Amino acid sequence: MNDAPDLLFIKDFFCKLQQQCIKYCILRNADEVKKGDAHDVDMTVDAAMLPKAEAALSDTAKQHGWHLHLKTGKISDRQNIKCYHYFRIDEEKEQIHIVHIDVFPTFSWKGIELLPNRALISDIQPDGFFPKAASHIEAVCNLFTRLLFNGYIKDKYKNDIQNTFLAAPEKTQQTLRYFLSEEMATQVYNLASSGQWSAIEQNRSLIVSCIKKTARHHKWNYFTYVLGKALHRKGIIMAFQGTDGSGKSTIIEGIPAVIGNSFSGDTIEYYHWRPGFLHPEKKYTADGQLLSNVQPHTKKPQGKIKSFAKMAFYTLDYILGYYGRVYWQAAKGHLVVFDRYYYDFYMDKIRYRLSIGDNVVRFFSHFIPRPDVTFLLIGDARQIYNRKPELPVEEIQKQIDTLTRYKEKFANPVIIDVNHSIPHVRFNVCSHILETLTKRAGKSN
Repeated sequence: MNDAPDLLFIKDFFCKLQQQCIKYCILRNADEVKKGDAHDVDMTVDAAMLPKAEAALSDTAKQHGWHLHLKTGKISDRQNIKCYHYFRIDEEKEQIHIVHIDVFPTFSWKGIELLPNRALISDIQPDGFFPKAASHIEAVCNLFTRLLFNGYIKDKYKNDIQNTFLAAPEKTQQTLRYFLSEEMATQVYNLASSGQWSAIEQNRSLIVSCIKKTARHHKWNYFTYVLGKALHRKGIIMAFQGTDGSGKSTIIEGIPAVIGNSFSGDTIEYYHWRPGFLHPEKKYTADGQLLSNVQPHTKKPQGKIKSFAKMAFYTLDYILGYYGRVYWQAAKGHLVVFDRYYYDFYMDKIRYRLSIGDNVVRFFSHFIPRPDVTFLLIGDARQIYNRKPELPVEEIQKQIDTLTRYKEKFANPVIIDVNHSIPHVRFNVCSHILETLTKRAGKSN
């Protein structure tokens, strides 16, 4: 059986590393990568050889026709993780292949070094192109990755962690003492070796405090870590504009199935229309069910003064919500999705009960943060009506015409023909997302 494109890519990259005598190993799940689940690789490289390793990765991608769409971390930084996301599009099969490679010069958390480079590349277990990190290093990394970032220990790794700790007590405790006090290292070892995972999770705050006390210059390292993310936003902010029945929600819900290797469920942020920073827009019943306005045109527009005040409020919500929440989510490398955006005021003022002209909408639009890409969902009005007969065909056509007429006023507009099947439309949307990221990655490199 021929290897999948992602495994061929990884194999060739590893081959180049070996040819150039660059020391490396896979930090975890090496057997899964070897068997073909090569789309997500966590690895470490000799810190002194990082520039050569990155050049080898870039050369491999060019030779195999893969494109870089997301990169975090500077190669000059020999402490914090470097993430490389590559994609390859198969137009004939309408498939998108994604490879996600995380290179750990050290095992660090928010700018704080936990395990140095020399520890990560010690006692490497040879296995052809897929050398493994030492089992006690892998176990410690698996224990602390989710615990520190998300507050829990992944079930998948619990048995291996416990068995490794029991099999190599001296090595695991020595590894823990790199970043924990001797007392805390012993406590964590005893809890993990006896499978008391809840107790470890409950003591996360104490573990974090111990790490910070043990680390040198942790406040400065954390500051530079956050500043670097803020100045080099790697995520993407997008908006979907289209009339009711154009398939916005269905397309958005299917994005993780196509590009989930770059943006998994916990790295996708969803907003309906506006950030809701000042006041949430969604309303719920007493039993927690979301109330939806299935007939948005049944209520009369409000007066001009109240409409103007509402526009000012909405604009302020977009501004504060962007800088107080949305931007930082994108800075963390997340995919931020708006189902409708400010631009909806151009096409459907009645939905928001506004009695204002387009000149007022244009005035406030100058203050609105712009998404990285705006998808305009255009199609046949009759077909859209048949999917969701909430608005008259004439109103649907009017909104489509408005979208087309005002498209140059929207941020980086991309017209998507929704007359095709949902999988085809979703493939086009995801391809544009990756291509938009590739353009930006090219400018920052």
